Amino acid sequence: MKSIKYQVFLSSTYSDLAEERESIIKAILEMYHIPIGMEMFSAEDEDQWEIIRRTIEVSDYYVLVLGLRYGSKTSEGISFTQKEYEYALDKNIPILAFVMKDTVSLSRDKRDDDLSEINKFRELVLTNSKMAQFWETKDQLIKSVSISLMKQIMQKPGIGWIRGDKAHADEALSKELTALSKENRELRERVMDLESKISSKLPAMGIDIVPPAIDEHFNSYRTTQMPEPLRFDSIEAHLLEFVSEQDIEKYNNSIPSQQDLEDYNKKCETLYKIKNYSSALVIDVANNGSAKASNVYVDIEFPEGILIYETGEKHSEPKSPIPINPIKRAQAKYVEQLNAKATALSGLHSRFGLGNELMGLTNLVRPEFDFPNIHPINQRWWTKLEGRKITIKIDSLLHTRHMTFDDEYMVVPLIEGKHTVVVRVICEEYDEIVNTVVELNI
Repeated sequence: MKSIKYQVFLSSTYSDLAEERESIIKAILEMYHIPIGMEMFSAEDEDQWEIIRRTIEVSDYYVLVLGLRYGSKTSEGISFTQKEYEYALDKNIPILAFVMKDTVSLSRDKRDDDLSEINKFRELVLTNSKMAQFWETKDQLIKSVSISLMKQIMQKPGIGWIRGDKAHADEALSKELTALSKENRELRERVMDLESKISSKLPAMGIDIVPPAIDEHFNSYRTTQMPEPLRFDSIEAHLLEFVSEQDIEKYNNSIPSQQDLEDYNKKCETLYKIKNYSSALVIDVANNGSAKASNVYVDIEFPEGILIYETGEKHSEPKSPIPINPIKRAQAKYVEQLNAKATALSGLHSRFGLGNELMGLTNLVRPEFDFPNIHPINQRWWTKLEGRKITIKIDSLLHTRHMTFDDEYMVVPLIEGKHTVVVRVICEEYDEIVNTVVELNI
């Protein structure tokens, strides 16, 4: 007989399962364990719930036996049996549930006329209790309870109870464990003290980025406006031979959407800032620590408001979505015709005054895209390197030394304000990636 006794709480309705309860209590006692059940309480008196609750808490196992009666209810609208079960479930007490098959033939005093409540409770138990088993006869139930309880004790032994005199037998072991625990604590404190005295020599990598400059013309790009539809009846008479109604209709049908025009203007504004505000990207990588850094990798990721490209890359003008104006094209043809006549009659210019007329017409045609050159700077072009991320690899960098990179890339601010650049540094001497940020105020 083992010295540890386990407390087993038995929960069920009473009058319909009195014989089964008595047999289960007897089986538990024969296993030299402690059965606890409602026989010790006035189970239908809610004032006793506090005692029942504390008893469940100190029990090692909870055995639930369900028949076909739901039982008397608490003020919460559930039965006392269900309240006990839900409390044991909430406290993580190991639960052994035994559910009577609903096909068993019972007298009316042992089953409810309306089985809806007990069926709902049975469904809850079968869903939440992995150890639930079905039973039909008392003998089958007693056998299942005994076997299941023995298995549960072997697989998941509880705290249990022991005799007071047996507790002294383990006193020497308890003292030894206490001494070992104290020694372990002292050793940990000693290790921490020694580690704190070790002078760690590590590199300390620092990244500095020179922010690009802007001026008062930064937001001065003139956007292209949406053209108005043309009317054939508004064309001047001298241009009618160069333009048709079909030309006007085709032009009107080719006017872009507002979104297409906005996309075009955004590309043009980006190109304007590339042309006027590109500057060499200056990145300084410094080792401010007390040891050399080996195999250094620096990942620098710029936000969307900053454009990075390789030195020497060329950027072409975006294609305008606005179709060629047929009236302006007619004006150009008309001027071309006049120029041809002027050449043929070059000896008569002064006599008939055609030169002045031609001079007034040659200024009628203007290009569709007039790119302003407000703030010209030295232009060098490059493509993005892995999107907005630049990776710098340095074989080694001695402490207190630095390296400056200023001729590989160009930087263009697209939006003024504060920008956060994310920097990740790793080297052989680091155990993990060091993350930091660099704030650029543009």
